[in-house]
Amino acid sequence: MNRLASELINRGVIVRQESALVGRVQEVVINPENGQFLGFIIREGFGKGRLKALAEKDVLGFNKQFILIPNYNTLGEIDEIVRIKNALDQKIPIIKNKVYTISGVYLGKVVDFALDFSQARLTRLYVESHSIKRFTNQLMINSACIVSIKKDKITVDDTCIKNTEKVAMKLASTEKDLVTN
Repeated sequence: MNRLASELINRGVIVRQESALVGRVQEVVINPENGQFLGFIIREGFGKGRLKALAEKDVLGFNKQFILIPNYNTLGEIDEIVRIKNALDQKIPIIKNKVYTISGVYLGKVVDFALDFSQARLTRLYVESHSIKRFTNQLMINSACIVSIKKDKITVDDTCIKNTEKVAMKLASTEKDLVTN
């Protein structure tokens, strides 16, 4: 099951036992070393509550508006869930991070990313690109192409971008043929 990070931010968190809203998703936490989805940062209550951590393994399910958890005690202090704390301490953003190829070509900034919940992994980056001539200004980069995620940039394999460009050009020419016929 794939979900975009943008679909998850601000989603309500519901406790199954009481069917009570306990907070909203503030942040999706990814391990920058391997792309593993670790969990969420949740803001308790309705706006100004404390921040809590929710480990990926404690999520029971999703619908369009809510994330379901077993009970309130599933939410932990950020310092208590070591993997989440370690990822947050690195202060490595994914959204708004710059994306470059290994050869140094600037591709743009990440505007969103997709997660596969069945594998608990980052699967795609969506990059807003103004430097590459395409029929759309957004690149979709498969996670297999990611070489590294650092504080100041995300590096991707050049060959993946070339393949993406070939597909985009083929789609653009097909679209052009359909319009002219």
